[in-house]
Order: sequence, then structure tokens, then C-alpha cells
Amino acid sequence: MTYNVVSTIYNSPHWFFLILSGILLIVELLGTSGYSLWSGVSAFFVAIIAWIIPLSWTFLWIIFAILTMVTAYVWFLWLKHKNMNQSKKRALNQPKSDLIGIKTVVVEAITNGNGRVKINDGTWMATSDQNLAVGERVVVVDVDGLILKVNKIQ
Repeated sequence: MTYNVVSTIYNSPHWFFLILSGILLIVELLGTSGYSLWSGVSAFFVAIIAWIIPLSWTFLWIIFAILTMVTAYVWFLWLKHKNMNQSKKRALNQPKSDLIGIKTVVVEAITNGNGRVKINDGTWMATSDQNLAVGERVVVVDVDGLILKVNKIQ
């Protein structure tokens, strides 16, 4: 009985790589943070290749190694890109920087550089290099403590 299973797997490598793929994906479910995921995906692709094209075990293992490296590298690049976008969007312990770029209106005229603008359900103190009337559209360009620096939208 054991000989038949080993012989079947040896003569049909696509079953081996399909089983390997399943095992690696189950291991990923246990929480390996993506490390087994890409090996499991690569093993699945090798199983498909082995099913379509009869190749030697050596060549299949080389394809598996290359696919694992390629998928892991693509995953690394995606994470790096995602983390760069998040770090640009939000600096650590500086949630007020999210206010930069918000377009709003003046609710208390900005005269002699000081006034108020409305953001969401509250108003914020604002400064500007020019006098602005109530209702003028402005954009937040900087945050200094609790005071917003705004410029008029042209």
C-alpha cells in the first residue's frame, strides 16, 4: 500500500506540489504573517505546471524556488509601497497633520492674520497672510499646535 502511494506521487509530481501547497497554506492560517503564503501559492503554480507539462523533479524544484523568491519579492515591494504611502499620510503621534490639505470655509473673518475656520463639527483658530471674509474658501497648509495656517483657494 505504501509503495503505491509513493510510486503514484513520484510518477505524478503535480500531486506532491498540490499537497505541499495545501500544507503551506494551512500553516499560513496558523499565523506566519505571509511567509508560508507565497511558498504555498508558488507550490500551487508548480502543481499546475507539472500537471500540464511533464518535467523532471529537479526542474520543478528549481521553478518552485524561483517562483517563491519572485512572489516573496513582489510581496515585499507591495508592503514597502504601502508603508511609504501610510507614513507620508500620517506621521507618528501627529494626527493634526491629517488636517493639511483640507478645504474649508472661513466662519470668523481673518483680519490682521487671525480668525476661525470650520472643520467637521467644530471651528479652529486660523492664521493667514491676507485678510479673508466670512464664507471664503480656504485650504489648510500647515498646523502649529492648535492653530491652522490657511491660504485662500483661487
